Amino acid sequence: MKTFYTPKNWMSYIENGKMLTELTIPGTHDSGTYPSNYAPAKCQTMNFTDQLNSGIRFLDIRLKRGYDADKDHVLWVYHGIADMDISFNGKVLGDCFQFLRDNSSETIIMSIKNESSPSKDGDKEKFYDDLKIAMGQFPNLFYTEDKIPSLKDIRGKIVLVRRFGLGKRAPIGLNLYDNWPDDSANYLSNNGITYYVQDVYYNWSSGSDKANKFNTYVKNALITAENGERSMLCFNFTSATGVTGGVLPFASTPRDLAEAVNPLFLQYMKSNNKGRYGIIPMDFPEFPSNKDLIMDLIASNQFIAASSVV
Repeated sequence: MKTFYTPKNWMSYIENGKMLTELTIPGTHDSGTYPSNYAPAKCQTMNFTDQLNSGIRFLDIRLKRGYDADKDHVLWVYHGIADMDISFNGKVLGDCFQFLRDNSSETIIMSIKNESSPSKDGDKEKFYDDLKIAMGQFPNLFYTEDKIPSLKDIRGKIVLVRRFGLGKRAPIGLNLYDNWPDDSANYLSNNGITYYVQDVYYNWSSGSDKANKFNTYVKNALITAENGERSMLCFNFTSATGVTGGVLPFASTPRDLAEAVNPLFLQYMKSNNKGRYGIIPMDFPEFPSNKDLIMDLIASNQFIAASSVV
């Protein structure tokens, strides 16, 4: 059967009443690392616009306050200590706003993490305040409630997934900060919402078998999402890096792992039925085979028949 949706508008063919937890959503891990020339930090080659135009609907944004943040309140994209020289206030939000203005049927789920991981309330609050200033540039662009929305509620919007501390500030966004299973896979519950997160990024192997990341962790999380309660929001990170998984530190870069994991993932998707697989952040999702993995994930959703779409 001929595909009637495109990567830019695929959500327009999903019923308004579908909840976020009922969808399969392709995403990117460390989405803003495409400018980097440092292999251990580089997880993407496509820029934000290319990612979104390719069907990606989850962005993983890691931010730090700039050196002049007390004056200009600008946040910058980082991966660990690596500065990507991309401003959140301008580039990230500008590209997302433009995409949603051109494709109002779509939504972007955006995880925002404070890459500095401060422990003091005052530092957490400074990050929070800077973020609110940036979001204020685009009124009504963000969905910031801590409850699972239907697609109707979030078309044309960015759903905020919070992975930063609040200090003494008021809660905002879906809370994935508390109880996050660092370098592991587990269930968690915040504000009455059940999540399942698989984010094993270092401890995927005690040796050098890169396929283990998929065969042991990604595949199990796919099965968990497919068979789990439809009210549960699932995050399944296919991404990983070397350190404990390679013979030497950084023997396995994110690209090395993606070249092992992504073909296995694509084979799995072509061999299994359509289903709810949750949010799936990936490294280099255009590999292999010209973005087929992204399209197969999109195709696993339940679409409205083309003849019934107005």
